[in-house]
Amino acid sequence: MNNTPTIDYSWDFKGIKKEGVHTLGHYPATMVAPMQLRLLEKWKTNDEQIMLDPFMGSGTALIEAQKLGLQTIGIDINPYAVLLSQVKTHNYQQISWKTVIKRITKKLNSDEYARPLWNFEKIEKWFRPDIIESLSHVRNVIASEKDRWVRKFLWICMSDIIYTHSNDRTSTFKLHVKEPPQIERISNNVTEAFLNLAAKKQKYLNNEFLPKCTIYSGDAKKICFKLPAESVDIICSSPPYGENATTVTYGQASILFLKWIDPRDLEDSDNLLENFSKIDSKSLGGNSASDSEYSSKALNDFLSSINVSKQRKVRRFFSDYWLISKELARLLKPSGVLLYTVGNRKVDDIRQPLDKITVEMFESLGLEEVEQHTRNIFSKKMPSQLSRVHDSKPVKSMHKENILVFRKS
Repeated sequence: MNNTPTIDYSWDFKGIKKEGVHTLGHYPATMVAPMQLRLLEKWKTNDEQIMLDPFMGSGTALIEAQKLGLQTIGIDINPYAVLLSQVKTHNYQQISWKTVIKRITKKLNSDEYARPLWNFEKIEKWFRPDIIESLSHVRNVIASEKDRWVRKFLWICMSDIIYTHSNDRTSTFKLHVKEPPQIERISNNVTEAFLNLAAKKQKYLNNEFLPKCTIYSGDAKKICFKLPAESVDIICSSPPYGENATTVTYGQASILFLKWIDPRDLEDSDNLLENFSKIDSKSLGGNSASDSEYSSKALNDFLSSINVSKQRKVRRFFSDYWLISKELARLLKPSGVLLYTVGNRKVDDIRQPLDKITVEMFESLGLEEVEQHTRNIFSKKMPSQLSRVHDSKPVKSMHKENILVFRKS
């Protein structure tokens, strides 16, 4: 093990902004595309290799791997992440977007699709009545499209409109209702904004032959268990840094989008849309996870430094983290590489040593750490402040990440 991380500030990618297909949709804490491309360029050996991202999120690593000619496999439990990644990696060469935009414009200018009004639990809490009417019109028009892949893209466009027209205070990933004056100031330009966005974003869709991308929806532990041993050459991902409820609530950040999307165009085999928190509670380290699968000195030292009431949540996360780590080690071919970007979040204002425990886990599974870099976080969207510790000031979010590179011996 290399005990001294290589501090290489060229991995910061300061000032980098999302471009092209990466601008589709809204998803929290996405990876930095040029960083993943650099990692993959450095560690891939040929174009026949297969890359797996078990926590694909918005699909950043999948897209960058496709650019390099790699076949890709992506997994995520969040149905919105699955939809977004499907759209970003799909070949839309056969679609005439000029015809599509003209057709949906005509439909939106007609009253034929204005009804029925869409409804779900607490819809009036999160949307103004006139916004509900406008979004229902857009929803009915999208649902009327015959081509499933056209609908999938249009749902992503609609999710952007929902993001800017809901009553949710988007400064945090958790759902919080805006103050009444803020809600009143929301401009109802839903139809115009949707059409403009669809016309603009379709230009970024892939319209040429790309290597195969297979996307799975569900728990990464269960899906990886079903994949053949030693079947992937590269694993490139940024795993959760803790259970969703106390780090990034990916489910809450996308649930309002999912509530509007036609279920026939979503992959949701576990009924994760039953309530507003089920995605997060079923994610890594969630309520159903065991708290006894993994133990180590580094983990126990950290647990002894935090409040007893929080120890079980941390244990649950690392138990799940260990189970998926075992599966990833099994899936990796001999001499294959694992590229992980991890961050050490705070619990009780104490840094959780995720990087150290990750190295500990994979080395026990036969993977050797061959490289490590520390980077400053500039362009990865993270909340600047997290929850309070008792009655003290809010805890500042992490401002550094570690890039860990392992090779299977």
